[in-house]
Parts: sequence; structure tokens; C-alpha cells
Amino acid sequence: MLKSTYRGFGGGAASRRRLLMFLMLLTVAVLILIPTAEAQAKSWRIDSMDVVLDVQKNSSVWVEETVTFTFEGSYSYVGRVIPTKNLESLTDIEVLQDGRPLPQGSAAGTWETFMEGDSRIIKVNFALTDASATWVFRYRASGSVFFFDEGDELRWYVFDADTPVPIGRVRATVKLPEPVPPEQMTVALNTGSSVDRDYSTPAAGEAVFEAGLVPPHTNYWVVVGFPKGVVNFEWTFKRVLAAVVPRAGFVLPIAVFLGMLLIWRKRGRDDPSGAHAKYVSEPPSDLSPGLAGALIDEEANVTEVTATIVDLARRGYIDMVEDKEGKLFTKSIMTFRKLKEFDLSGFELKVANALFSKDKDSVSTKELKNHFYKHVQPICNAIYNEVTSRGFFYGNPQKVRQRWVSIAIGAAIVLGGLSFLMATYDIAGWGYWAFGSIVSVVIVFVFSSKMPQRTAKGAEETKKWEAFRNYLRDLTRFQDMSSAKETFEKYLPYAIAFRVEKDWVRRFQDMQVPAPTWYHPVFIPTYTGGLSGTGRAAGGTTDGTLPMGGGGFSLDSISDSLFSGLNNVSNTLTSAPSSSGSGRGAFGGGGGGFGGGFSGGGGGGGFRAG
Repeated sequence: MLKSTYRGFGGGAASRRRLLMFLMLLTVAVLILIPTAEAQAKSWRIDSMDVVLDVQKNSSVWVEETVTFTFEGSYSYVGRVIPTKNLESLTDIEVLQDGRPLPQGSAAGTWETFMEGDSRIIKVNFALTDASATWVFRYRASGSVFFFDEGDELRWYVFDADTPVPIGRVRATVKLPEPVPPEQMTVALNTGSSVDRDYSTPAAGEAVFEAGLVPPHTNYWVVVGFPKGVVNFEWTFKRVLAAVVPRAGFVLPIAVFLGMLLIWRKRGRDDPSGAHAKYVSEPPSDLSPGLAGALIDEEANVTEVTATIVDLARRGYIDMVEDKEGKLFTKSIMTFRKLKEFDLSGFELKVANALFSKDKDSVSTKELKNHFYKHVQPICNAIYNEVTSRGFFYGNPQKVRQRWVSIAIGAAIVLGGLSFLMATYDIAGWGYWAFGSIVSVVIVFVFSSKMPQRTAKGAEETKKWEAFRNYLRDLTRFQDMSSAKETFEKYLPYAIAFRVEKDWVRRFQDMQVPAPTWYHPVFIPTYTGGLSGTGRAAGGTTDGTLPMGGGGFSLDSISDSLFSGLNNVSNTLTSAPSSSGSGRGAFGGGGGGFGGGFSGGGGGGGFRAG
């Protein structure tokens, strides 16, 4: 007996596994190909579209669209998509089939309508397979007639590039309410260069636009221009806005500026004060540097805090010892040492307590870094409260500014929201309104910093302290050698608070004025030798103690070091971890138709089916 040598898929377990794998792959391929074949077998197209645009005397347009569809496969709806962004209204919607109106509903043989974004959807429900059907869409549209000085226009998008299927033939007929002679009409059609198209004016007051096969995603836009008076101009809400909005955008910032100016004159301008000297050579009252600085510039910040620390040093509560970290002196560190108990009150006590904890008598800027910043705002708030409680301001300057900043932010939200709505609904001139809104908000922001109002007492005190500031800033050269050291130290905190510290120090250069007794800088030896160390100069003590008078230094020799150290202190006071933000030091050291074109207009959109 002969045995077959052909095994095919037989021959044991391995062959059976190969057979099973083959059948699984075949099943997957069939499952993939069946929907593809069904999709290829299912399609739809538009055979013809006849549109009549009947322009009414009141400028509204009755639209009737007769559309014939052919479906290959099973379909259950078609949708007419009509953008409403450029229309004022779309009403009186009807759908007819075989000359009979269809009822509204969601079952087959009905229609329904809803908004999808800024488009009106008219959805016709049915159950058809491999068939053709014709429906008539009727509706009234307002806002597609545009009025110009030299004439008026109807702009209508029969459909635009949203239709994904070809349309075999398109005809659009425009009928005007009066028999306008053809020579007084202007017509234009935009479909793209690939479409066989034509347009004409076969009768008075009538224009016809025709096109052959229209490819998918093609525009079909028509424009008809006609003389003034053919349709009546009627004020509608959108037209009122179009007339008002551009003018309002121009008037708004002017009105806001005048309004803010009046408010400032009544509630922001200081009460009048008498005449005062331009210069006074000593503090006019017992105000501390922090309060005097806040009184003049209406602000309390790290500058006032730093001036207060220097004033505490001048008054003997603390001193400052400078050191360098690293062999190459790459980083300056300032150490504050407590010299006596703090018999202080108000914001000064807050500053002292923020520097020294209860169990410490010395603290370095390295230790204060990323910690002291938490105390700056409470200290500033205490300064604001004190200048207010002393009767210098009608209201807390910071709270007054914050109130007006909040008003500016609220105005930005409201005006920005209105601008967004105008842009969304394509209100003519919305850009003017948006620009005017931005300028108006900026005006309120600028005025917000000027709204803190001084009382008559505050205005009087401010004039006196400004005269003292002028003295610190503008004095050409200090002449009284006998009182130079005392005067320099006494007024330095005020110069810092007034931000004129460099001008003040410059008055004492070349006078060999001793450095402040509370400041001990690092001594950097020259190549000729000398002693190195903190607060020690050549010829100073050799036992490691700190000499008096700034370690024997003159002001001229350590002025750069002093400002560098104070700037380091200022930066430390506002230094915060990266997640909390950071501060900055207070010291120096670092076609067709009358109107033209196809913009605007009603209609458009396209069709969908499924």
C-alpha cells in the first residue's frame, strides 16, 4: 500500500497549532475587512440644490432651499448646518417633503433643530436605504443685508467648505422687493476656480447664480448690490451695537480718565498745606526713619525695614559684624548682635523680634535667609497702621491701593468679558471697544497708586520731611567738622528710608569721618602686609576684640563695603524659597458689490448625513 507524503495541516500537535493560528488570523482579517467593505458600500451625495433668496422690504430674507440627496446604504438623518454668527436672527424654520410640512420630533419622518456652537442645525430624521429623497428647508434670516453710503448689499453664503460630498448642480435666485433695472445691480459669485459657474440678471430685481458639479469642501458665496432705498434700514439690536460700540470704545477711556480725575481730586488729593522752606537741616519731628519714609512715598517696604534696623544699631540696641565666607571672600555675611534689651514698641519691636528669637543674642544673614521674608509684610502693615493712627492719612494707604486695584481687576474682567462676547458675535467695531477697555483699565491701575489721601496734618508733616530729604540729597558738602561724625550716623537711617543714602555719604567723603561705631567691616590686607580679620585694621588691636569706631576705619575707606553689606541685608530680608518668590535689595549695585469682498454675510455652513 502506498502512503501519501503530503501532510497538509495534519501530522501531530504542532500542525494543529499552526492550523489554529491560521484560523485566528483569518478571523481577524475578516473582522477588519467587513466594516471597510461596508463603509466603501455606504455613501451619499447631493444631486441638486435650488435656493431662492427672497429679500423683504424690511431687509430680512426668506430662504427656500430645495435639496435632492442620493443615499447608497442605510441612512437615518441629514443635517443642514447654518452658521448664525453673522446673522441677527434665524426664525420661522420649516422642513417640507413632497409639498407637505414635516412635524417636529425625533422619529423617522420628522425634523428637529438645535444649536451646536454658533451654528443652527436642522436635522431631518428618516430611514432610507439605497434611495433618493428631496427636502425643502425654509427659514427667515435677518442680518444678511449690509448698508453703505453708496448702496446696499445682500451677502449670502449658500454653503461653504463644510460640505464633505459633491453637489451635482447648484442654482441660487435672488429676488429684490422692487424691480431694480439690471444695470443698477451688481452681482458677484465666489466658488473657486475649479467650478463651472455663471451668473446673470435675467429680469428687473432678479439675479441668478448657477454652477455645475461642485467638488466637496467648496464655497458658494453670492453678493447682490442694489441702490439705496430698495430695502428699508431698520434698527436692530446688533445694528445699534455696531453703531455704538466703536464710538463707545473711543469715549470710554476719556470718561474713565475724567471720572478718576474727579475722584482723585475729591478722595485722593492731599489736603492743602501752607508754604514751607525747601531745606531744613534736621528732622522736623520725632518720627522714626521707617515712619518718615512711609509718610513721604506712601509705601512701606524692605527699605523702611532696613532703615529701621540701621536706626536700631545707631541707638545702641544692636551692632553689625561683617564677615566673608570662603577663602577667596566670595560671599559676604552680616551678623547682628544684640547689645541691650529692647524697650521698643510698635513696628520697631516687630523688627527686633523678627531678627532675634527669644534665646538668641546674635544672628547672621545666612540664618535669616529664607525665613525673615515672612515678617516683612506684617512689619509693613504695622507701619501703615501707625502712620494712619497718627492722623497722617484718611485711610490705610495700602488698603486704599488694594481697594482700587481690586476695582481695576473687576473692571478688566467685566470689560474683557464684554469684548469677548462682541468678538464671538462679530459685533462691528469690537476691536475699538477692546482697545478702549485696555486703556481704561490701565488708567484705573495708574490712579490706584495715587489714591491714598493725606489729611491736612499729614500734608503739613510731609512737606517738612520732604525739606529734610532735600537737605540730605542736595547738600553740596558738609562743612562742620566738629559734628560730622554725629550728624552722619544720626541721619544715615533717614537717608536710607528716603533712598538718598549714597548722596548723603558723598557729602562726607575725604573728611576722614570715622565709620559708624555699630558697623564692623572685614579688613582685607594689602600686599604690604597687615593684620587680617573681622573689623580689624593695620595698627588695630591684636587680641581679637573689635575696636570701637568701626574698627578704626574711616568712612571714605569703607563706604563701598558698607553699602555692599546693607544691600546684602536688604536682599536677605526679602529672600524666600523658590516656591514663595523672591525679593530685591533696596540698595544700588547691580471682490464685487458696492461694499466689496465677501466678509460677513449670512448663511453658509453645509450638510451632513449619517
